[in-house]
Amino acid sequence: MQGKVDTLSFQGRNIYVYTPPSYEREREVSFPAIYVQDGNYLFMDSIETLEEDFAQGATQEVIFVGIEPIERNREYTPWKAEPLIKQNYLGGEGDEYLAFITEKVMPFVQSHYRIIRDYAQTGIGGGSFGALISLYAAFQKPDFFGRFALMSASLWYENFVSFVEKNKLSQENIRIYMYVGEQEGVDRTNLQQYMVPNTKKTYERLKGKVFGRAKDVLLETDPNGVHDHAFFIQYFPHAVQFLYPGLKS
Repeated sequence: MQGKVDTLSFQGRNIYVYTPPSYEREREVSFPAIYVQDGNYLFMDSIETLEEDFAQGATQEVIFVGIEPIERNREYTPWKAEPLIKQNYLGGEGDEYLAFITEKVMPFVQSHYRIIRDYAQTGIGGGSFGALISLYAAFQKPDFFGRFALMSASLWYENFVSFVEKNKLSQENIRIYMYVGEQEGVDRTNLQQYMVPNTKKTYERLKGKVFGRAKDVLLETDPNGVHDHAFFIQYFPHAVQFLYPGLKS
């Protein structure tokens, strides 16, 4: 790894901040940041590919801010819903969690690192529920985020497709990357069976909400993809390259 990762303790959880290779060399330059759910696995487990893309000019260098959850089934769900498994309480504290990111985490990190403070250059992303809350942020926090990395967002979640259909995206400059594996939910009989069709439906809805710039919304699928971190990690560099293309992209 050519960049650097700092682990910061903040209000009872770890925050992982990755700074790219040129961060230490170019002391006057500020960088865009992507706020990533579930700690640092998405960017750290794909860092070799990410840094190769940085070096080749395929992807703009970015800062990653990985936020460790305390209880993801509460924090990453937009509203309360019936759990698919009894012990998985879906607490619906998404608005409080997004307020924590925008009002607490972002000012804290921005005070310590050279981060561009422009919603159009600020990303948010995650996998599964982490992607669900990141897409929710597109509607709830438009003044803060304009780039979205959605790795197998849990779009089976009760009433979420309806939420997307009923609400507007107000950002004038926005890019959205979506990934889903074609095998996700195929063996389920609960709401998760709608994972792939709901993702494709949401993709079509989002294309119609970005001020006529459908090319700024991308959906990639994997014919063999299941709902697993290995696939999220494989496609995460694709997301970052789409959201922050380099000069050679």
